[in-house]
Amino acid sequence: MQKNLTNNILSRIFASFLLRKYFMEHQKYTLKDIATINSGYSFRTKIKNNSEGNTYVIQMRDISNDRSSIVDDPHIVDGDKIYEKHFLQKGDILFMAKGANNFAVCYDEKYKPAVATSAFFVIRLKVDFILSSYLCFYINNSKAQAFIESNRAGSYIPNVNKETLINMEITVPPLVIQNNINELFKLSMREQFILEKVKENRRQLMKSILSKLIDRKHGN
Repeated sequence: MQKNLTNNILSRIFASFLLRKYFMEHQKYTLKDIATINSGYSFRTKIKNNSEGNTYVIQMRDISNDRSSIVDDPHIVDGDKIYEKHFLQKGDILFMAKGANNFAVCYDEKYKPAVATSAFFVIRLKVDFILSSYLCFYINNSKAQAFIESNRAGSYIPNVNKETLINMEITVPPLVIQNNINELFKLSMREQFILEKVKENRRQLMKSILSKLIDRKHGN
C-alpha cells in the first residue's frame, strides 16, 4: 500500500516536471539569435541560361505557386567565379525580400550546386534545436507575415530589409512538436492539392457536358 502510494506520488511529480519542461521549452528567439541572414548572389548582367554551365540559379520564377518548393528547371550559369560562400546548402531557407509577397521556401538540394539571386535573403540555421522546415512554416504563417507586412519598406516597390528580418520573433516549441506541425502541414497541402484536382476535373466534366448539349441543340 505504502509502496503504491509512493509510486503514485513520484509519478505525479514526474508528470508535473514534464509539463513544466514542455511549456518552458516553448521559447522565443529573434531570428538573428538562431540563424545567419545574407543576401543572395547579385548578378551584374541579365541571367541567361547556359546549357554548358555548372551552377543553378534560383529565381522567383522557379518557386511553386503554393510556395512550397522549387519546381521549374532553374537557369544554369557558369559558376566558376562565384565564391563558395554564396552556394546554397541543404536546409537553407530562401526568403523573398522584394515585392509584396514575402514568403519563405526551403532549399532541398534538388538542384545542386545552386545560388539564389539577390531577390532573396538566405537564412541558414546555426542551432540544432530548430528544424528548417518548421522555421520556413513559421515565417509563412499569419503571425510572422503580419509582422513582416507592418514593417515592410518602400511604396513603389515594397521590400523587407535585413534589419526587419533579423529582429523578427520566432516561437520555438520542442522538436517533437515541430515534427508534428510539419506533418500536419504536409497533410494539409496534400489535401489542398487533391481538392484542386477534383475541382478541375469537375470543371472539365461540366465543359464537356455543356459542349455536348450545345452540339445536340444545333443538330450536330
